[in-house]
Amino acid sequence: MSNRFHLRIFEADSVFFEGEAESVIVPTIDGEYGVLADHENIVVPIEPGQMVFRPADGKDLLAAVSSGMMRVENGDVLILVESAEHPEDIDAARAREEAAAAKEAMLQKRSAQEYMMAEAALRRQVARLKVYEVLK
Repeated sequence: MSNRFHLRIFEADSVFFEGEAESVIVPTIDGEYGVLADHENIVVPIEPGQMVFRPADGKDLLAAVSSGMMRVENGDVLILVESAEHPEDIDAARAREEAAAAKEAMLQKRSAQEYMMAEAALRRQVARLKVYEVLK
């Protein structure tokens, strides 16, 4: 048995990572969910938050991810998210502005759908800011 697996992380419009990995931890509604080599087959929904993965070189990498899903099948891991960002690629000022706008939208007492969309936008911006703080 190998202690590695093939990991593919796809954003909506690009490949974020593809290669051999030793582990991956994704944010879910129930908390963090980790995968190592030889994990059972499963599909897990991903919530906006912090993802940590360890490529074959053994150095943990951190990313802010939006909602999506992870599929583990026959030793391969596929992660599909709307967006993924390394901490150094996050514009913290823009994330703060978008978080404030999402909070304001939540206070506007609009439809339930608009409220849920604003809430999701707020969760994404908060996740981005948490990952950005790792650089400090």
